[in-house]
Amino acid sequence: MQSKTIFVLICTILVALFETSNSAPAVVKQEKAIVKEHAVTNKPVKIGGGRTAWSTKIDAKSKKLFDTHKKIISKKLHDLHKVDLKHKIKPAKVASQIVSGVLYHYLIELPTKQYAYVTILSQAWKKSKVLNEQHVTVRPKLYDLKDQNI
Repeated sequence: MQSKTIFVLICTILVALFETSNSAPAVVKQEKAIVKEHAVTNKPVKIGGGRTAWSTKIDAKSKKLFDTHKKIISKKLHDLHKVDLKHKIKPAKVASQIVSGVLYHYLIELPTKQYAYVTILSQAWKKSKVLNEQHVTVRPKLYDLKDQNI
């Protein structure tokens, strides 16, 4: 009976060893890593709260927003900087900033060869057709185009 017990014990140990060796292969298979080359792009990342750089290329969305608020901007420029209401205003530079919506910054050239700083807040989720004068601000200070404090 002792020989049967030893035989069963040896068989149990061998089965346990075979099962553990099946989970980890004895020969390591080498797999080739496939590396895809990515083209590096220098797209600016929009960071919440950070303003983009000034651009002289006014995109269609910025132009449309400016044109829809043109009467309000003209009125505020007239009240603050005594700009003639007949003066055709157009943006010289534009920048944007992500806040509670998108805040568009515009530099508008005035007849005095100075620039007025105008901001318009756009909140896309508010589909109101009424233009809100509170979303348009004009800074009281005028700037030269080479001014570093803009």
